[in-house]
Amino acid sequence: MPTLTLSKSDFDKLLGKKTNRDELEELLEYVKGEIDSLNQDELKVDCKETNRPDLWSTEGIIRELKARTGKEKGIKKYAVEKGDIKIYVDKNLEKVRPKSVCAVVKGIKITEELLIQLIQIQEKVCEGFGRKRKEAAMGLYDLDVMTPPLYYKGFKDNEIEFVPLDYKVAMRPSEILLQHDKGKAYAHLLKDVPVYPIIIDSKNVVASMPPIINSNITGKVSEKTKNLFIEVTGSKQDSIETALEVMCMALADRGGKIYSCEVIYEKETIISPKFLTNKITLTKSEIEKVTGLKLSNDEIKDLLEKARYDVQVKGYDFICEYPAYRLDIFQAVDVIEDLLISYGFNKIEPQKIVMNVVGSERADKKYEEFVRAACVGLGLQEIQTFNLTSKEIQCEKMNLPNEIDSFVEISNPVSINYQIMRKRLSPSLLSFLSKNKNQEFPQNIFEVGNCLELNEKAENGVNQKTNLCVALTHSNVNFTEIKSIFVTLCEYLDLKYNFEKITEKEKSNYSFLGQNSIKIKVNGKTGYMGEIDKKVEENFGLKKPVYLFEFEL
Repeated sequence: MPTLTLSKSDFDKLLGKKTNRDELEELLEYVKGEIDSLNQDELKVDCKETNRPDLWSTEGIIRELKARTGKEKGIKKYAVEKGDIKIYVDKNLEKVRPKSVCAVVKGIKITEELLIQLIQIQEKVCEGFGRKRKEAAMGLYDLDVMTPPLYYKGFKDNEIEFVPLDYKVAMRPSEILLQHDKGKAYAHLLKDVPVYPIIIDSKNVVASMPPIINSNITGKVSEKTKNLFIEVTGSKQDSIETALEVMCMALADRGGKIYSCEVIYEKETIISPKFLTNKITLTKSEIEKVTGLKLSNDEIKDLLEKARYDVQVKGYDFICEYPAYRLDIFQAVDVIEDLLISYGFNKIEPQKIVMNVVGSERADKKYEEFVRAACVGLGLQEIQTFNLTSKEIQCEKMNLPNEIDSFVEISNPVSINYQIMRKRLSPSLLSFLSKNKNQEFPQNIFEVGNCLELNEKAENGVNQKTNLCVALTHSNVNFTEIKSIFVTLCEYLDLKYNFEKITEKEKSNYSFLGQNSIKIKVNGKTGYMGEIDKKVEENFGLKKPVYLFEFEL
């Protein structure tokens, strides 16, 4: 959660009124913020809104508060005048850092306080929202010392050198990664790249090496700077566009004028910034069901406009238009949360419980415990692994490259080791065995756990199921042994089952299995049983053969 350091006097000036501590605490509730400390003019705000980088600055908070308090309504519009700056993106960066968006802001008066705010926005957005510069890294430059057109392309280490920010000696990219503080901190982002990404102008003056460091010539913004060039690089278009728009809005709120740039790729040209909008429709019944409030159409419209939505009312439907940089909006309930923030959570009166109920264990959970007890009775040891896992474990090591894009994926994962939700248990059990290959054998394990699959017809686009997977490994393990456990377990659990041959057409779906393998059907649901392919065993670093089965309970 970002902690923002603000100037109290600057905050009051932008808000248009002087506030005391009590008023501040009440206002900051609208942005899920709390006062961390207030020491003379230094105000530190602990912002709990981790999914909205547009609020991570004085300007962003004020923008939100002006709407929440009724001074403004709806989406704040930002004029973007056509600019004349072009930046050409070389195709040799496709596998390094392929995407870029840019903008120019003119007529901005840079003060010491604003400079501190700009650095803070840049740092918070790139470190938090940009996943420590991996997804988005931003550079600010003095436009007046640059000579357009600009170029974003890759150079080999011996082809380029420049003076990095706060240094006096020209250095090659590899030297910057080894010696400069920022280079050492973010060197992993450019590890083993074939070329180093460089932004350079038409006179071959280097502006920066994204996502590491600006040059000392163009990348030094000071109080003398009047016109800013802003660029954001990364791998996801929506992420870099959001980061760019957040900075442009903050500068425009300070009186700057935004000018567009042309980002020219080999096969397309993109104009940025765009300030696009999206739409979502919610019904009055949805609002009443979630909130418990009986509100009129006019009240609902007013509350949504205070949350920076442009709203059209059609009967009992509310068509809500919102800025595309609001990447936190997925479903109607996200919009309803904004409505409740405008209404005020403290104004909601709690209701008495209408009926008393007695809690009890869910039937499906009782059944799962019954299955676990049966597995333990067969001499199997239970393990528990994480629902979150990696594409490497679920796809690459399992020899299933065709499934790489078929998972429920976290949009902004903290680590590549926890980027997707698993859709089968087998890879997790093999990963567990790989970490215990130096322990005593035999190793006979099982897991009962949740798995998720994409399904467009489901309400939230995802199916959740509970699977059972059993894995056996020792020097003499064979198909008869795993089949014996499967049959005994099914008979004990009163499950109907039958065996089917894996057809030639289906082999790509079961490429992690060896020859001694079959398809199983348990109560009409398809699973699989047999040996693990030798290549898959090698991928996991397993030293002994593994037989397993998995099916949905």
